[in-house]
Amino acid sequence: MLASRSRLTLPEILRRSRTGLRLVDTGYGGAETAEAPVPSREVLRLETAAEELVPSHADVGSWLDAVCAAVRRSSAVAVKTIAAYRASLRLRPPPPAELPSAYRALRRQERPRLAGDTLCHALLRRAAGECARLERPLQVHCGLGDPDEDLAESSPLGLRPLLTEPGFEGLRVVLLHCYPYHREAAYLCSVYPNVWMDLSLAVPLAGLDARRAMAETLGLCPWSKLLYASDASRLPEMYLVASLQYREALAGGFGELVAAGAVDLAQAESAGRQVLAGNARGLYGLE
Repeated sequence: MLASRSRLTLPEILRRSRTGLRLVDTGYGGAETAEAPVPSREVLRLETAAEELVPSHADVGSWLDAVCAAVRRSSAVAVKTIAAYRASLRLRPPPPAELPSAYRALRRQERPRLAGDTLCHALLRRAAGECARLERPLQVHCGLGDPDEDLAESSPLGLRPLLTEPGFEGLRVVLLHCYPYHREAAYLCSVYPNVWMDLSLAVPLAGLDARRAMAETLGLCPWSKLLYASDASRLPEMYLVASLQYREALAGGFGELVAAGAVDLAQAESAGRQVLAGNARGLYGLE
């Protein structure tokens, strides 16, 4: 499937790959994210939910408990963290002695904004444990993003504690964007059973290099672990642009595998359908 070298054309691929359901990070973009007339399911943005609870909780312990309670109450199909924008993804248990003072400093802000390893890592670890208990996927932004992110600190390799420590057993982690760490993300998907990835924002932003990234990803990441995502928001045109470019990149990647004899056309077509919709439906319980 999905290869310019195959017998299928792009219009045929698009006709075969319609989905009709989208997952929306409601912590970004506000009401503008709801413009597209497509059924939606919520993804809870962890840091936004946590910041909203700061004014009503005087100490860090009750605040973390309240965040976990909010995760439990939410009907969202997944929880998403943007810790990469606010701290390093080299996860370490925060020193307990530092938490109270860091939280007091956060409460003194007129509009609380989480930042720094101490609180961001404490929040992420607590929420990850809650997601594991709830059997709810945890999405983690890694790789490219806005200028306030330190790209050098956003490799998904730093998330290994979430994949190995007993307190997170069963946690399903979804790595978002990933580029230029897509090979590292593909490696994690290949060696840990509960890791998935997408290339989302990387595809429309990386241009021609997105096709190379897709081919490199398909070389290591199991096809059952790769997800389609657009990361589109606000501008409706972004949904179309991201969709077209992702399918073209996927066409190139699977086309190389078909041409090399690694898979036949039927296998590639089945795998492509899973990447474009089937894998996400299974992971998020959308069947």
